[in-house]
Amino acid sequence: MATEGIKRSKIELEYSLRSSPHILFQYISNPSGLQSWFADHVDIFGGVRYRFAWNDGTEYQAKIIKNVPNKYIKFAIEGSAEGEYLEFRIDQDAITGDVELLITEFVNEDEAEMAASIWDVAVENLCGIIGA
Repeated sequence: MATEGIKRSKIELEYSLRSSPHILFQYISNPSGLQSWFADHVDIFGGVRYRFAWNDGTEYQAKIIKNVPNKYIKFAIEGSAEGEYLEFRIDQDAITGDVELLITEFVNEDEAEMAASIWDVAVENLCGIIGA
């Protein structure tokens, strides 16, 4: 969430995964997939509004602003600054077939390292679930 006076940073993280884009997309785009590795509770309303909640009491509402099946999904987080978003993008190398998950998020500048560490753990959990 945007806080006045605090500088925000865009972080972009890349993770190599052994998974097909189709299977990976299920884990980044639907509530049950996201709930298995990203948030403790994920609900969807009206097909485009998501509620992400964690057991520590943290909760975000988000709206899908772009969804390209098997490629990426982009969310606008309610209460965040104009132009900020959370995006999960799947990139597959045309020659090698290698699959990467690219995560883009905006965080308070002084929390960028911690946010990256949290993503590392979450994606490690995802890898365990999908066998990547």
